Amino acid sequence: MPSGKIIRMNRVFDEKGVCIIFAGCHHMTSKTIYPGQDDVCKAIELATNGGATCVNISKGFIKKCASKIKPHIAVLNYLPVYPAFSKVNPIKTVVSSTIEEALINGADGVVTPVDFYSEDAEEEMKLVADLVRECDRYGMVFIVEAEFPTFYDSNEENIKKYGADYLMFATRLCSELGVDVISTNYTGDFDSFVKIIDFAKIPVLINGGTVVDQYEFLKMIEIVNKAGAKGCLIGRNISEAPDPEKMTKAIGTIFRENISADQAFNILK
Repeated sequence: MPSGKIIRMNRVFDEKGVCIIFAGCHHMTSKTIYPGQDDVCKAIELATNGGATCVNISKGFIKKCASKIKPHIAVLNYLPVYPAFSKVNPIKTVVSSTIEEALINGADGVVTPVDFYSEDAEEEMKLVADLVRECDRYGMVFIVEAEFPTFYDSNEENIKKYGADYLMFATRLCSELGVDVISTNYTGDFDSFVKIIDFAKIPVLINGGTVVDQYEFLKMIEIVNKAGAKGCLIGRNISEAPDPEKMTKAIGTIFRENISADQAFNILK
């Protein structure tokens, strides 16, 4: 692994090997307005005060928030925008930044979701392969959200529609293509999630998904931590929480200290 990528990976993961990514980029992909991400710089401040190791944001807000991002926080450039009002394909990936541009803007790595289910699956696979090549060239960390294609639907709906087998395929394919870190959805089942982590052979993070009850969310974090996840990539379940800073701290404490959801929930009180 190139020294540049090693150094950047050491910012993405803390000294305990945990990665807590706050995703403040949902207005790049959704026509829904999320109040918690209206002020991205403020949302970043709250999440990093709570213990987030990384922020995953657009190139525009990397520039706007640069002076307020603490030196030890890794910056990830979220690459795609979606044509959310399109009547043809509202979740079509439109890459908005190059790897070189992300590096110039101060990013440690880039993040993109993939859709290996649609008619554009071949293009998505080629995109991942090309981005791996470019990230390796510049020593940048490459994180892929190998998640359910319709990630704004509930996890239960997606599990019924696609099944855990799709996540197994998507995560392993990303690993085969040379991705550094994978973020994926919870399968709803501990044993199947353990299989995904084992099959991927690279660090696996849990995606936040749709906003759910706080205790329910922390319970999921407890389960995936026990299954072997190395952290999380979470947006709205942090930014839309009543206290984003405490929620980030609760999530991070589960991963770092292996506490239960009940103990973590007390942090929110």
